[in-house]
Amino acid sequence: MEEGRLPVGQHGRQTLVVRPGQSIQDAIDQADDGARILILPGVYRETADATNGLIINKSGISLIGLNRPTERVVLENAGSQRNGIVVVPSERSDCMGCHESMAPPFALKPGIDSAMTDGEPVLYDVEIRGITIRDFSNNGLFTERVDGFRIVDVHSDNNKNYGIFPTQSRNGLIALSKATGANDSGVWIETSERVLVTHNLVENNTNGFETSNSDDVDLTYNVARNNSVGISVLLLPGIFDVRAGSKRVNARGNYVYDNNRPNTARPGSILSSVHPGSGILYVGVDESEISGNQVFGNDLTGIAIADYCVLVSGAPGRDCQTDPSVTVPYLLDQDARDNHVVGNTATDNGLNPGSPAENPFFFVASDLTLLTQPDTHGNCFEDNAFDTFFSLIGLSAPPGCD
Repeated sequence: MEEGRLPVGQHGRQTLVVRPGQSIQDAIDQADDGARILILPGVYRETADATNGLIINKSGISLIGLNRPTERVVLENAGSQRNGIVVVPSERSDCMGCHESMAPPFALKPGIDSAMTDGEPVLYDVEIRGITIRDFSNNGLFTERVDGFRIVDVHSDNNKNYGIFPTQSRNGLIALSKATGANDSGVWIETSERVLVTHNLVENNTNGFETSNSDDVDLTYNVARNNSVGISVLLLPGIFDVRAGSKRVNARGNYVYDNNRPNTARPGSILSSVHPGSGILYVGVDESEISGNQVFGNDLTGIAIADYCVLVSGAPGRDCQTDPSVTVPYLLDQDARDNHVVGNTATDNGLNPGSPAENPFFFVASDLTLLTQPDTHGNCFEDNAFDTFFSLIGLSAPPGCD
């Protein structure tokens, strides 16, 4: 590592430069809070930690790849590491491999105590920019309890569970990034708030974008293609005790098409029961706007709003009445309410939903879908271009917005 020359106006900020053959983690360890770490292009394999490629547990760190047009900074799995980059409180650094399952509710291994459960931020103002993260068995980029994060021009490539995955974090930006090859979600915003997700590409994942139990998230001007589901916005029971809400998650101006990839989620997980072919899917979410999106070529449905208990009733072995993670407080909030679907173009969806044996929800095939009962719950549709509509309660046309 070299101490870099600081640009004019940045004389108070420590800057470190990392070259190929040197260790990025060494620079992070040497850095003060608020430091900038500049990384020259090349492939880096970090071997200091058996579980994580890089660990950041300091505030104000900027980790910036100085990419060239034909060469990027690449962080590659050094062997059997689970995670590429983790931005976590120091108390959590040693427990990134402590879970029996990476499906909600993320059960811990026997003998591991749950810690850091209050959800308040510990780290502040972390930026990761211009880095490709490749071939980790769990997460590409994971944050926990960060207030103020910027993830820009990050490529998650073939990280097997989740690509870019902020949790219990807030005031964030994910922009100009790409996620591909995740058996769960390419970009997953979980138990977080106030996050802008804009001008990104997700492809060849099970979920392209997912938000769960998060509020005030904007997904704008992204492309979701060739996933099993393009955009999933969910209220999940398994993490309801961590964050009891999923409101004001807005999807605007996105291109969501051809999301028909075979589902490769972990067998037995709730996601594994989701049939491919959905463009935009909102489940148990309230007070959100889906507007100005181009949604086409999705085999089952273009834009769908559903109550959670209605949706899981079609999954083998799952039911809101028998699932131990479904508590009474969750049941009071599991339906989708007061969402506005406005000004979208949703055409050529629902044309290949599969047979009844393949897909218990084959009958909902349509451009616009409303799976709520016993009524519309205030969900409404206005000024959309579409050909087909399905409602569980037998409406012949989408309910309008007042």
